[in-house]
Amino acid sequence: MGFRRNMTEALELPKEILLHLPLISFIGQEEVTIENYKGILEYSEETVRIGTAAGVLRLEGQRLCLKQLSAECMVVTGRVEKMEFLQ
Repeated sequence: MGFRRNMTEALELPKEILLHLPLISFIGQEEVTIENYKGILEYSEETVRIGTAAGVLRLEGQRLCLKQLSAECMVVTGRVEKMEFLQ
């Protein structure tokens, strides 16, 4: 992975595409869009755990809901109170 990362940086190419890293976008605390995910590991109104190439992404909050789900991205709505990567 080191060679790919070095080439990506040297050529100033999008890391999320070439290294398959997640691209995460927030709209306040109300909506999160995650691109380049691998799968959903846990889903409830309080916790969503998502597998990514960078590790497991955990969202915690209230009334979490999958608003959109496709092979490329997912949108989680609700009140997101915490986001962290688990190793």
